[in-house]
Amino acid sequence: MPAERLYTIAYDIPDDGRRVKVANTLKSFGERVQLSVFECWLSPAQLAELKRLLRKKVDLTQDSVRIYPVGGTVEVLGTARLSENPDYLIL
Repeated sequence: MPAERLYTIAYDIPDDGRRVKVANTLKSFGERVQLSVFECWLSPAQLAELKRLLRKKVDLTQDSVRIYPVGGTVEVLGTARLSENPDYLIL
């Protein structure tokens, strides 16, 4: 299995319907850590599949989805915890 990498994925989507669809898609790949932010452990193939699914759900003229590969140490302040790498994904 190719190495998985942690990604932080944030979105800004004004339409409620599209926002829910994007959130539901991201729930299948990772863990919600803030209202519009997910952390996902993804292989290159999983990242490609996630991008393919997101492109089908967003309006590229109105919505924004940002995918940040996380390198180095992630520091969490407050009560939140860092997402753990699951052994499986629910698709």
